Amino acid sequence: MIQANNSLAKMLMMLDAFTIDRHIWTVEALAAHFGYTQPSTYRYVRELCNAGLIARMPGGRYAIGARVVELDALIAETDPLAKVFSPMMESLAQVLGCYTLLSNAYGEHLINIKHFPGNEKLDLAFVRGRRLPWFRGATSTAILAFLPRTRVRKLFELFFEGEKSKQNWKKVLSKLNRIADQGFSVSEDELQEGVMGIGSPIIADGEVLGSVTLVFSKQHGRFLDHQATGLLLREKCTEFEKMLDLANSFGNVEQ
Repeated sequence: MIQANNSLAKMLMMLDAFTIDRHIWTVEALAAHFGYTQPSTYRYVRELCNAGLIARMPGGRYAIGARVVELDALIAETDPLAKVFSPMMESLAQVLGCYTLLSNAYGEHLINIKHFPGNEKLDLAFVRGRRLPWFRGATSTAILAFLPRTRVRKLFELFFEGEKSKQNWKKVLSKLNRIADQGFSVSEDELQEGVMGIGSPIIADGEVLGSVTLVFSKQHGRFLDHQATGLLLREKCTEFEKMLDLANSFGNVEQ
């Protein structure tokens, strides 16, 4: 767990406790989970409730609040990456028959924010709003390959799921260097059994903002030239990245 060094950070960190697997909490459970005193936890909960970020339920329990729903709707309507890349993603989904996923890198969080279905019926585990793991899958490695190595090292120390040894660090770097050389990443069975992905980074003004990933079953993958598909995806991303630049990074973007 990442450490918080002040009261505001500790209060906001409590939002991380609310997940798909556990979305209802009591004050006592939150205090025990984070190691906070109960008086401090009651104060944090009160402030979060006042802000609408969590809401009190019957029996002294708490769930995500209405303000989070409003902010989610705001992101869906205004996110600049979604506005620019949606037409391209929808077109690729139709032409290639793959799911197309758009993911944003928010600091240490990697989250899918939009997707278009392909011809297959896939029960994807990581859809809109779900946080993806670092160092597994085409989405994350497509981003990591183009990040400064100091930032990759920090993410490695925080989120790498294996032993954080010098040997594993060298293996990670070697893999990311290969991905950077070819411009896209390919994964198989890394997030879900039987599912493959081809990912390309989104880079604007020299900053890696996220990625677009094509997702498909291994059966569907037999009919795709992975190299040609990866190059096509990178070419399309590069084309649409220019629209972000023309929009002055995150200014008003017309659909």
